Amino acid sequence: MTRSGIGHEALLAILSDESLFPRVKDSDLVAVASKLARKQVTAAGLTKDDLLALKSALGDDVFEKTLDGLSPHHIKLLARRLDRGAPEIEVNTGSSALAYVRSILGGDVTSTESEAPAPAPSSETPPRKNKYLGRKAFRTGR
Repeated sequence: MTRSGIGHEALLAILSDESLFPRVKDSDLVAVASKLARKQVTAAGLTKDDLLALKSALGDDVFEKTLDGLSPHHIKLLARRLDRGAPEIEVNTGSSALAYVRSILGGDVTSTESEAPAPAPSSETPPRKNKYLGRKAFRTGR
């Protein structure tokens, strides 16, 4: 899949002809790749398979650097997105959520998502409405 755009062309130019960019180091390229990956990781709708594909495309080092660079808020959101039924103890801090994401990606954790049981129909009669509360004097204080 190819994209045409100014940014895409600029990145391709940098990668295809390194002699034009002698001051661009590998660490600069890693930083750019990590920033682009961070944008993708924090995107809504990302699945475990999408993350694994991104990990294989970037390589383990850049992917781990990307995960380490996420804010605690974003890593908690990612953990909840990957496993909506995750125990609260697993995702209540950034470091525990990061460890949980890594274990999900490693295949150590299966999704604990479960259907919430439907509430049982209540045999109790609903409370009766108080006619006084609907009166204008009660609503306006007069």
